[in-house]
Parts: sequence; C-alpha cells; structure tokens
Amino acid sequence: MCVPPTLTVGSALALFWLTSAAAARAETAPAPAAGAAGAKDASPPAPAANAPIAPPAPDASPAKVDDAKATAKAAELTPIVPSPQNPLHPAYQLYAELDLPVLGVGLVFAEARLIRSQKAFCAPLCDINDLNRLDRVTAGYWSTRWQTASDIGLYGIGVGAAALLLADEGVLPALNDAVVVAESALASTAVASILTIASGRPRPFLYGEKAPLSNRNSSDAGLSFLSSHAAVSFAIATSTFMTMRRLHPKTKATWVVMGVGGAMAAFVGAARVMGGMHFITDSVGGAIVGTSLGVLIPSLHASPVAVVPITGEGQKGIALSARF
Repeated sequence: MCVPPTLTVGSALALFWLTSAAAARAETAPAPAAGAAGAKDASPPAPAANAPIAPPAPDASPAKVDDAKATAKAAELTPIVPSPQNPLHPAYQLYAELDLPVLGVGLVFAEARLIRSQKAFCAPLCDINDLNRLDRVTAGYWSTRWQTASDIGLYGIGVGAAALLLADEGVLPALNDAVVVAESALASTAVASILTIASGRPRPFLYGEKAPLSNRNSSDAGLSFLSSHAAVSFAIATSTFMTMRRLHPKTKATWVVMGVGGAMAAFVGAARVMGGMHFITDSVGGAIVGTSLGVLIPSLHASPVAVVPITGEGQKGIALSARF
C-alpha cells in the first residue's frame, strides 16, 4: 500500500519532534525572574518548591499541610525547557503530560485511513450526475504531474517552516516550537482522516476513464472529502505565522511569512484539484480546517514568559517572569 505524503510528512516530523521534545531538559523548579522593567525593589516570584494549595485552616496540623503540599506537587505538570538560559526564545511552553500524548494520539488518528480496504462504492466508474454543479467542473480530471507537484509543495511547506524556525531561534527552541506546528498538522490530518473515512466520497478521477483501472479500483479512490494535503499545508503555514508573530510581535514581516505560506498552501490545494485527487469543495474544506487548527492549537499553548505587575508597599512597576 502506498502511504500518502501527508501521513509521511506528519508522521516523520511528529516522531522526530516527539523524540527531540522528550529528550529536551525538563525542569520542575521555576527559573528566577528574567528581569524587571521600571521596577523598584522588584522581588522574584516565589519559589515553586512550595506547591500552591488553598490556605490551611488555623488548626491544621503541620503534617496535614505537608501532605497537601506533596499532593499538589505530585499533580504539577512537567514543563519541557529546551533553553533554560534564554526563556525569551521559545514561543510556546510545552508540558510532557500534555503535548507528548497529543502527538501520540494525533499519529494514530492520522494513520486511520491506512486501514481502509474497501474500494469506492461506484468503482470503477461513477455517475457525474451525482455531483453538485461546482464539482462537476473537475470531474474526471487526472494528472500525475499535478499530483507530484502537490506532494513537492507539501514537503516544501514543511521543510520551509522548519528551516525558518531553525534560522530564527536555534536548534532547541526551534524544536520546541516545531512541536506545536507538528500538532497543528497532525490535528488537521486527524480531522481529515475522520471525515474522509466517514464520507467515503469517490475521487474526481472515478468520474472519467483517464485514470488507470488499478487506481479506480483501489481503496484510495474513495477518500476524496476532505483534502488532507490542503488541510496540512494550511495548518503548517498558519501555525508558523502564529509562532513568528509571537516571537516578533512588533514587526509586520510576519505577514510575509503568512503570505508566502498561504500562497504555497493554496498551490497545494489547487494542484490536488488539477491532479484529479480532490474536488474544489474538498480543497476548500481542507483549507478551512487547516487554517482553523493552525490558529487554535498555538493559541492553546501559553508562552513561557509573562509580564506581571508588582504590588506591595514601596514597589512600583512591572516584572518579566519566566515560568518554568
């Protein structure tokens, strides 16, 4: 069975980034305040050695208070800190108990389409009258050159995103943030796989006889809606833009990243249509899902750095606090 490039890209990157993230230095104790701006007598955040618990009752015994602290400490998440000496570089804060399971589950869902063995219900030739007017325009399309172009475009977006983060942040911080980009891509692939298997829509090449009979009778011929190529491409482009905007909030150059990435993703979606692998509605649906998850997944990750106000007698200003 031929493994689709979207699964190859998502699986390979996720496994690589999963291993890199797991190997990154994990620390449970927070770093001291990274600095202060306009502050007088600014004190660093309280050490996390004393895990946060509700104020104990006045008559609570020291033993019970210690037990409560130990319980709270055991429940804390384990932050993954790729660059403890430079907390300003990573755009996202990763946690071993959250991000590693998400990557694992995403990989399983992304591979779901590989278990499909049934061919399309109308194979080897479908009735064009079953299609809506928009999708009838591309019914019967078949072009291996456009299919190859879409694969190259998808690989190009993934490599380009990784290279951009690596050049901007360095190895470890880039791997940290690439995990979030990988999660966006895998989430998009997972949604695409679920919808594809559930809908069982025949691909455009089944509405004509240009494609080889072996392709029209394959299990892959019934996996049209929605386009995982488009979903993954737009997810990578959008999540990379979200990452760069967080790293460089004061520059408009991040919109160049979105423009270039969006154009490449649009090319991939269009190439899938021209290649006869997806209808227009399949690629549009993939673009919407990919863009949405490319915004959602990064937004769910907090930054490892927070600007907090300083309060207290004789203290004014703000402090920059690194949260690890």
